[in-house]
Amino acid sequence: MVTDFAGMAARPPWLTSVMVAVVARAGCLLAVGTALGFAVNAARADGVSFGAFAAPSACPAAPAPAVAATGAASAAGAVEVLAPTAAADLCRDPRAVVVDVRPPAAFAEGHVAGALHLPCAAPGGAARATVELLAGRNTLIVYGQDTAEALPVAEELRRRAGRADLRIVVIDGGFPRWSAASLACSSGPCPECGAPHD
Repeated sequence: MVTDFAGMAARPPWLTSVMVAVVARAGCLLAVGTALGFAVNAARADGVSFGAFAAPSACPAAPAPAVAATGAASAAGAVEVLAPTAAADLCRDPRAVVVDVRPPAAFAEGHVAGALHLPCAAPGGAARATVELLAGRNTLIVYGQDTAEALPVAEELRRRAGRADLRIVVIDGGFPRWSAASLACSSGPCPECGAPHD
């Protein structure tokens, strides 16, 4: 047996070549597995979009005085349409609920941070559950891919809630304008939804 300068047994040369081969194979398997994972993700309709992610910017914890300045309470029961920055001021209030009415794939790709998913084609039970979530809340913020997608849902939720004290707001321009303004965004499916909507 060969010993090194410290008196310890040295590795035989064949063992070093075997270790190099094992590490090389592991590296190849890792590279192939990663490439296969990205390919499957890209092929899936509900795959994660890596190119569309932007780091979130969260709402501050304290309400800003600008909330009152963005507009006084509108006529009882009317749905307001606010610019994304004005709607973002409302997210500081813990009594606000944000609802996304876009399709599930769009919601999973990116949505307003903390939003619940309620697609336009949701069964009545999902809309009833959203109305029940409004107990003790004073503001409902609704958005879609654009203003026109969100307005009918906001009107229906206003009708179902039947509360004159509930402020209902639609984000003008929908999620694209919210995202373009670099406001708080998240990605992934709605954790409160349970099963995904189809």
